[in-house]
Amino acid sequence: MFILINIILHINVPSFPQVNVITNFDNLELCEGKFDETLSRLKGKNKRGFIKTTKENKKYLEILDVDKKLRSYWICNEIIFYKK
Repeated sequence: MFILINIILHINVPSFPQVNVITNFDNLELCEGKFDETLSRLKGKNKRGFIKTTKENKKYLEILDVDKKLRSYWICNEIIFYKK
């Protein structure tokens, strides 16, 4: 099982995230597939998204909202404590 974590942060503000969204997926491919779906829904010239890779070769999605000065990160991680 994998989990998608969406953390929205203010740019240049050292504070805790405003929003955490956690969703369960059966495998990593389904979780990372949400990145492409999210990119296709971005509208407007002030919103941009990028699929990037960490040093550990894990994909994550970065979304920038220039008007609101927000940066959002979507990260897929394996669920450690999950009971069906």
